[in-house]
Amino acid sequence: MIDTLKEYDNGGKIEVYRMVDQMTSDFKKIYACCDYFAKQGAKTLITPRFSETVGNPDYAIIYASLRDTSYWGRCPDFNVDGLWYEHEGYDESKDFSSHPKKRANTFSKMIQRGIKQSERLVIEDCGVGQFFAKRSIYRRVRFERQNITEVYVRTDTGLELLYKKEEG
Repeated sequence: MIDTLKEYDNGGKIEVYRMVDQMTSDFKKIYACCDYFAKQGAKTLITPRFSETVGNPDYAIIYASLRDTSYWGRCPDFNVDGLWYEHEGYDESKDFSSHPKKRANTFSKMIQRGIKQSERLVIEDCGVGQFFAKRSIYRRVRFERQNITEVYVRTDTGLELLYKKEEG
């Protein structure tokens, strides 16, 4: 039911459910996210999407830790040491380089879609500046009371932590 794709000497591991389609472009991006965490010694697990979640015995087993949360019935993309993460991308065929408002809108939509799946997000780099991105997240957390715990940006060189909720 689960295959191990990669293991590191530090105990880090990337696993995937066999029912996940590994040929999609999203899979490669999710794998890259998991690889980032696995290199740091984390155990990661790439999980499948289900169109029918309620009453689905496979869903109930795989996503059991989401029961009694606002995310029950959702399918976050992967798990890192027991914590659920959602990866959000955008249509890369569109050129945003000369359209700052479009980049900002793309960033906002990725956050909006992602927080429906998990409070921990990895979003694709769409070219918004860190100042704008951090301010946008801060506004969502502080004023809109949205539940956001962590946000990473996936760049060509790996993941960059953009926001992490303060403990306490």
